[in-house]
Amino acid sequence: MKARLLVVPIVCLCSACASPKSAPPEAKQATTTRLSAQAPDDPRITAILDASNDRITQQLNAWFDEGDFPACIQLLKVQVQMYPHDYDIVTNLGWMQENVEQWSDAEATYAQYKAQNANDPDAPLALADYYFRRKQYDKIPSLLEPAIAGARHPHPNAYRILAHTYDRLKRYSDSLRVWDVYIALAPADDAAKVNRTRVQKKLDSGR
Repeated sequence: MKARLLVVPIVCLCSACASPKSAPPEAKQATTTRLSAQAPDDPRITAILDASNDRITQQLNAWFDEGDFPACIQLLKVQVQMYPHDYDIVTNLGWMQENVEQWSDAEATYAQYKAQNANDPDAPLALADYYFRRKQYDKIPSLLEPAIAGARHPHPNAYRILAHTYDRLKRYSDSLRVWDVYIALAPADDAAKVNRTRVQKKLDSGR
């Protein structure tokens, strides 16, 4: 799909906050590679799956260009059933559902991905991002605190979203704590340091 009606980056509070979804679906050669990795070792099955996914993507692009968003959603649901562990495919469905304001369906899509990928530290990211953009901040800490405390580090946006969430909730000490954890992992992220300084000023001023 060459464009989306909903063009909302995950946080976009600083230039460094890059979303995991950084390329349009039709450009995702890496996705096809991952699909192959999920297939059995039989090269014939791999070839069939890759060809099927390419054809699905072509049809999605055609329907999207025609404005047939309900058809896109139905086909994306099929694609998600084929590859329930692929972040890009699942969030393509969620974003399309948001495009047509099917908010509860999008939330359910993200929640299902989290439930089906419990061992993936990024599993709660799409749902947390959804809540952040819907300003349902109180639902985010319980999603992302376990992720940043785990043995495997999640995507940087997990830390960013959580830190910004605590800022919105005026829980400035918690926001600083999360920024400190993230900055220790990414000391070259100057934008994160700027955000941390901003929160520190709020805490010092008693705002």
